[in-house]
Amino acid sequence: MIDALEPTTAAALAAVRAACRVCRAVASGAIEAVIKADDSPVTIADFAAQAVVLHELQRAGALTQLVGEESATELRRDGRLAQAVLAAARVAWTDATVDDVLDAIDAGAQRPAAAPYWTLDPIDGTKGFLRRGQYAVCLAEVEGTTAVRGVMGCPNLAPDPSIPPDVVDAGGTLFVADREGPALQLGLDDGSMLALPTVAAALSEPVLVTHSVESGHTRVEGVARVLASLGRAHRTMPCDSQAKYAMVARGQAHAYLRIPTNPERVEMVWDHAAGVALATRTGMCVTDLRGRPFDFHSPAGLRDNFGILCVHPELHAPLLAALAAGA
Repeated sequence: MIDALEPTTAAALAAVRAACRVCRAVASGAIEAVIKADDSPVTIADFAAQAVVLHELQRAGALTQLVGEESATELRRDGRLAQAVLAAARVAWTDATVDDVLDAIDAGAQRPAAAPYWTLDPIDGTKGFLRRGQYAVCLAEVEGTTAVRGVMGCPNLAPDPSIPPDVVDAGGTLFVADREGPALQLGLDDGSMLALPTVAAALSEPVLVTHSVESGHTRVEGVARVLASLGRAHRTMPCDSQAKYAMVARGQAHAYLRIPTNPERVEMVWDHAAGVALATRTGMCVTDLRGRPFDFHSPAGLRDNFGILCVHPELHAPLLAALAAGA
């Protein structure tokens, strides 16, 4: 089935797999973090993974323009930090130089006016990465308003969906959504592979809902109120990163709900594109909290969307109604 992937998707899969190797190598030792201007952390692995993904796509002839989260500005000021990023990148890009790595990172920091483009979050869920919990390497290609393909590497997420996300599994899991056909789940290290269903299975109870671990990302008390208004048995499974989309896509959770703490927050394209591509391919409904589909046409962010609702289709209308009623 891997042989049937489009060459561009196969190149994206190889790039994400290489970036996961980099992240694991960094996580095996002490993780150094830098605080960015928006008070979010970034690590050596974030920088190195972005460089490696861009290099792998470029080497395969699959790169057009890439919208990545990171830039090399801080690394160009701090030679020691730049050398540490180079050492991490060489786990997968063995002949890289400092200039190669910095230039690759900055090539991913460009902001084209509109699609088509690739978008990358080299480590989505950096705080989860720092906790040695869940995080994800997320790469997607956008055309028009839509993420047409996506690859997500979750190095600590168990392949078995019966294992909850708070249990770290060193085997890890990869998810791939090609332009056509079923989404795939692969072992990060082994040859295991399965096709995920393209139609959501019948809804069962209790309703399983995943949301952000970080209270700064979602109003956890608001999520609780919305679920209580459904009048159905439910259970929550907090999780870092876009792994939440993967959990819904494979039926491990029935919904992923984010109610932003800041009503002015603009979600970034790299935080959602790969997850949306994956979840929609498996028959899940993905909209904002007003029922609008995500509009990825601009790398500047999802300015016309508010919040996230990735959900089993039987729950989409009831949850939208609860949200509209102010639950």
